[in-house]
Amino acid sequence: MTSRATANLPLREATDFGDRQFGAALVNVTNICNLSCSHCFVFRADNPNRPKDKMDDATMLAQLRALRDRHGIRSMLFMGGEPMIRKKLVLEAIELFENGSIVTNGTYGIPSVPGHLVTVSLDGPEPLNDAIRGQGVFQKVRESVFARDPGDGTIVMLQMTITKQNAPGIEEFVETVKDWPITGVAFTFYVPSHDEHGTLAWDDLRERDPVVRRVIAMKEKYPRLVKSTVGALEMMFSDRCLQFTGEHGENCLMRNMLP
Repeated sequence: MTSRATANLPLREATDFGDRQFGAALVNVTNICNLSCSHCFVFRADNPNRPKDKMDDATMLAQLRALRDRHGIRSMLFMGGEPMIRKKLVLEAIELFENGSIVTNGTYGIPSVPGHLVTVSLDGPEPLNDAIRGQGVFQKVRESVFARDPGDGTIVMLQMTITKQNAPGIEEFVETVKDWPITGVAFTFYVPSHDEHGTLAWDDLRERDPVVRRVIAMKEKYPRLVKSTVGALEMMFSDRCLQFTGEHGENCLMRNMLP
């Protein structure tokens, strides 16, 4: 159905999540992406990379306003897919919230959103990143980062998702980007699907512990650049991580966000 055909249709009511208050929420503005990263949980066979039945801008903005007012949402995380494919929508929607965050692959440029956060995914030094995210992506992201106005008030973070495949490049990655015009670097660890075995995940969480120690060492070497806190990183050790997440994610703090 074309946008012209949908223009005169009544806006759909926002989903009813009850009366619970949520300080933070996240929204996938699209499943579409120009990349096909090997570790992505959105780009997969059962979640097609196509625009069928996507919500139009007016409906999404109306629903975001309604959900904000109903649930007291102050912080909104905009994800995809690649959210900057719908740049006009995202730039309008982010101003509805006190604190907004955009997670982007950086290939469409770095949006200027003063006072808000833009997290740019980059998964290691160039060879390791491009093996995951596609050839030429590292340099394209670098160009985007250096093309932005570093004084515009936008908080720009690089985020490396650590897998068994790219873990050897942690130190080189930090040394490579330490002088880029960014606010800092954050690290997350790849979360495998149930019973997953392959090149991305560790079969035993104890095998991951030395990698956690290396990230902590980078934090200690560059305390202002690496934004992940030592306390948060220590929660990733095998002897305590399941206490905070649960065996199947039942204790995950993300459950306190409106999905």
